[in-house]
Order: sequence, then structure tokens, then C-alpha cells
Amino acid sequence: MKNVTVALDGNGGDRDALSGIARAVRFAMTLYPDMRLIAFGARQLEEDLARAQVLGPRCEYRFAPLQIPQDEPPRNVLCGYSQSSMRKAIQCVKDGEAQAVISAGGTGPLVVLSRHILGTIGRMRPALCAKIPSGSGRFSLMLDLGANSRCAPSDLCDFARLGTAAGRLILGVSEPSCAILNIGSELGKGNELVQKARVLISARKKLHCNGFIEANQLFSGDSDIIVTDGFTGNIALKAAEGVVKVFFRERGIKRYFAKLACPEWLMPWQYNGSLLLGVRGNVVKSHASAKQEALAVAIVEAAKAVKAGLCDAMLEDPLLND
Repeated sequence: MKNVTVALDGNGGDRDALSGIARAVRFAMTLYPDMRLIAFGARQLEEDLARAQVLGPRCEYRFAPLQIPQDEPPRNVLCGYSQSSMRKAIQCVKDGEAQAVISAGGTGPLVVLSRHILGTIGRMRPALCAKIPSGSGRFSLMLDLGANSRCAPSDLCDFARLGTAAGRLILGVSEPSCAILNIGSELGKGNELVQKARVLISARKKLHCNGFIEANQLFSGDSDIIVTDGFTGNIALKAAEGVVKVFFRERGIKRYFAKLACPEWLMPWQYNGSLLLGVRGNVVKSHASAKQEALAVAIVEAAKAVKAGLCDAMLEDPLLND
């Protein structure tokens, strides 16, 4: 596949971030010359794209005036908002006009609409998965990062299956190892959820379970796949991002030494864009507050997922079909 088409939810995100969408689009198109974009949003987005001089054969604008509130109940999301940019962008993938969708909108609405419009792989609950750095040029995958705040042990086992299948392609590891995020690495530590999940994951011969991993090992590279429930995963990742940001708020000589202590490969904006694994399509979630560089990275991640054939590979992976 030479050219990739990505559908963009141009109303998703915080107010400050929305003003930078056009610049993010221009940056992403520069980074990935084989990508074409279909941008859905209000008229302001069209004006911004025109001002940025990106409208043309590689960037098409389509009118979609509504933004879905982040806390909108699922029933309202499914029954209304037919003119929302998020819904239209996802439908664009379903109709085959685009091969991926990128949104900085609410996680709840994005998961609900993706499941409803695209469908799921088997009966699995979709999970948000992101690359996290484990050294210069090295990564692990972590999921779930917020799609499911309440999980059963079987869900964590499914997340391990999803992460393993994705890891083979994204990480280039034929047999990725996986571990469950816990308050300790000892077998007896943790609540009933992680204890039962470890038993289920360990029982699957196609999964390579390393047991438990603690939060201070997230960036160590000790495991290829890190599994957790969405509530815990979201808090852990945001706490780590917050620590990095503290380093770069220093001034003067302190800022210089802070940069030495915190290498560039740890900067969170470079890893923006979480894949919604478990749906029958390539869906990428960007941070709602992502600035233009981070949003551009997420847009490119969507294109890369298509180019790599991620969704098709997962649909055919025996691990997700047994």
C-alpha cells in the first residue's frame, strides 16, 4: 500500500489544542509524504487549514460541526451526534474511504463509537495501548491506558493477548514477554484482580508471562508488554509524564542540569498516540491537550499502523482467535 488515508476528528481536544490542528496537519504531512488526510470539523477548521495552505489533493476538509462532550453518556453518544466529527471520522474508516482514524476527543465516546461502528475482535474489550520508552530507540507496550476503568481478570488476560499480537509487529519481537503492573513483584503481592489475571495469563502457552512488574520498572524494558486495568494504567502513565515535565520547568542553570538528567528520548510528546486495540480498524487516541508536535506524531502513528498492516495482522493472529 503506497498511499495511506487517515480520517481526523478535528473537533476533538481541549480548546487551546484545537487552534494548533492545522499546524499539526502540515507537520504530519511533511513527516509522512505518503499520507492523505480527511479532516472533519467546524468551519473554523476549514479556515485554519486554508490559512496553513494544506488544503488540496493531500488534505480534504469535510463539514462536521459537533463535538461530543467527554462525559456524554454512552446511550446519548450512540443515539445522537450524527453530525459530530468523531462519528463521521470513524464512519469514514468503516466505509473504506480511510484506513485509520485519529481523535483527541473523549476516550469514552471514542471507545463506544469505535466498538459500535467498526465492531470488535471476538468478544474482547478494546484497550488503549501505547509505546513507552525503555531506552534510546527501545520500547515496550503498555495497556490498558483508560478505555476500561473496571476490569475482570479475564479482561487483563485478553489485554495480554492483544498486546502480544500487536507487539510482534510493532516491536518486531516474535515472542514478546508480558508482565502485570502490581505493587510488588512477589507472587503473593497485589489484589484479587492481578492475582487471578496472573494465573490466567500463565496458563496460556502462547503467552510468555513474567509475573508482576512494579511502577518503578515501567521504563526499564524488563518486559515487552505491560498489562493493567485502564484506571491504574492511566494514572501511572500520567504520573510519569508529570515527573518529566517537572524537569523542564526549571530555569537557568537548573534547567540545564535538568535536561542532562532527563534525556530527550523520555519526552512524552514523542510518544503521543495510543492505539485502540481490539476493534476491527485502526483507531488512534491522542491526548486532549496535545500541542501541534504531539498531535502530528499521533497522526503519523495512525499512518504507520496502516502501513504495517497492524489491524489485518491482528484479525488473522491465531492468538486472538482461539
